Amino acid sequence: MSNLYSQELEDMRQQIAILKKKLEKQAIISDAHIRNSMKSKQSDMTRVIAVTIFVGAISVPYCTWMFYKYGFSLLFIVATTIMLAVCIGITIKQRCSLKNLDFAHGNLLDVAEKLNKVKTHYHEWIKIALPLILSWLSWLVYEGVTRMEPGPLQMGFLSGAVVGVALGGIFGFRVNRKIVRKSTEILNQIKELQSGM
Repeated sequence: MSNLYSQELEDMRQQIAILKKKLEKQAIISDAHIRNSMKSKQSDMTRVIAVTIFVGAISVPYCTWMFYKYGFSLLFIVATTIMLAVCIGITIKQRCSLKNLDFAHGNLLDVAEKLNKVKTHYHEWIKIALPLILSWLSWLVYEGVTRMEPGPLQMGFLSGAVVGVALGGIFGFRVNRKIVRKSTEILNQIKELQSGM
């Protein structure tokens, strides 16, 4: 009788051991799946940021040439170039910070802290960008009105500039929202992984 009980106990132990291995394997697969999802979102964000860097890099020589061609003040041209260069530099820094996050093997606490800094930057950037763009646009209109001959060319240039800034603002706002949204999704996934540990 005792042999029967000990055999049943041994069978139960083996079944529990098998079950534990299955659960551990499932947890590892789940962990890998979530980390791959985070890496995919990271790649998506770095691609979007790369596009903004590319557009910014093209806009520097184009704007410099265009404003020089229409006789805008040297101060305005230099200020515009510096503003664009600083924005591009900050964006490159944020992209590098994001790209260097190791979602596959990195410490999740460190990754979350660094990602949260990127998210905060994009979340807060609008508070700096909006007044800056509006001030720059006002200066642009002033330069266009005082430096260009009144007529269809002036009206076309100023209308195009306003529309261009509006479209650029919409694009920038959408990029910001996308980065903030995807960062939030990743941070939630990190919390999910940590809660399962």
